Amino acid sequence: MISLRKEIFEDIILVILALFLLFFLSIIETKSIKVKDKWYEEKLQAAFLMEECLEEVKCERLRRNIPINKEIDIQETGLIGCDITPITTTSGSLEAKRTSVNPDFAAVVVDMMKNLKLKPKDSIAVNFSGSFPALNIAVLCASEVLDLNPVIISSIGASTWGANIPEFTYIDMENLLYQKGLITNRSLAVSRGGAGDLGKDMDKETIDAIVERARGYGLEIITEENLKVNISKRYDFYVRKGKNIKAFINVGGNIISLGTSPDTTNFTPGIIVDKNVKINEKSGLIQLFLFRNTPVIHLLNIKKLALDYGLPVDPSLPIVIGDSDVYYTVRYDTTIAILTFCLSALTILLLGKKKREKNDCYKF
Repeated sequence: MISLRKEIFEDIILVILALFLLFFLSIIETKSIKVKDKWYEEKLQAAFLMEECLEEVKCERLRRNIPINKEIDIQETGLIGCDITPITTTSGSLEAKRTSVNPDFAAVVVDMMKNLKLKPKDSIAVNFSGSFPALNIAVLCASEVLDLNPVIISSIGASTWGANIPEFTYIDMENLLYQKGLITNRSLAVSRGGAGDLGKDMDKETIDAIVERARGYGLEIITEENLKVNISKRYDFYVRKGKNIKAFINVGGNIISLGTSPDTTNFTPGIIVDKNVKINEKSGLIQLFLFRNTPVIHLLNIKKLALDYGLPVDPSLPIVIGDSDVYYTVRYDTTIAILTFCLSALTILLLGKKKREKNDCYKF
């Protein structure tokens, strides 16, 4: 009888401890405060610069009498393209494209660059496609604020809802921002993109006209037919122009960066540091840089990136710069945290003691 009472008493103590533990955990959560991230100022600066760039692109689109479809581009950003056009490459997610047109993505890129310990004047290799023009601009703005040296190669083709308007491609947007003095870096070379990176799935007359326009901007045109040679030449181009490349940034999912190897689906968005990557005939630039111990920032799967950094997915309300979680870190009350830890340890000890005693009963 005494043993039974003791066991019931211990059970009650455990229940009380568990309830106290839950109580203190809820207190920790409610007492947590958001404080400015250590890179708050750089992130804010990059976001405001991106906002200015996006507004300039929108104004230029309207100046060119290219209408904005308010049913598709809900926020009327001017960065959302069309469904099918002569330079559309693949199908893309409209929600992802609308999610990407957020100045806070420049802050996200700053966060990634800082986590890679990139310093002013560091050279980075950058691959852009026309699929996510807003993210391209985010990378440019982050590079400006952190005073990096981006060596950029872009492709013209774009997936649905990207920069797939032939009269106003990403290359045109970038040249506009460069001419306006909002950015000091731009693409050094450009390819057609799309099938084989040669625009085989695009209207020839349309893509040729855009290539000539890019040539007029002073860009080198890449027309290598062999995909493996194309990727190798690009890598050499980056190394030659940037010398000591500290990171590779890829925006979008074109064949040059991802290659044709099945392992490309294993690349998670964000920072990739993988020293076990092997390269083969089907490898793209991501694998090539990782193989040579160069970290990668991979900007794809935009919805996941947004959720990871506390940005809204497919927002319907205007963005307020500085409100997203990417600008803040969470601090907890250390006193309550220590007390909670002690209660947790005590609960575990009592449970362990109870279990040992119960086991001892079965020994002969």
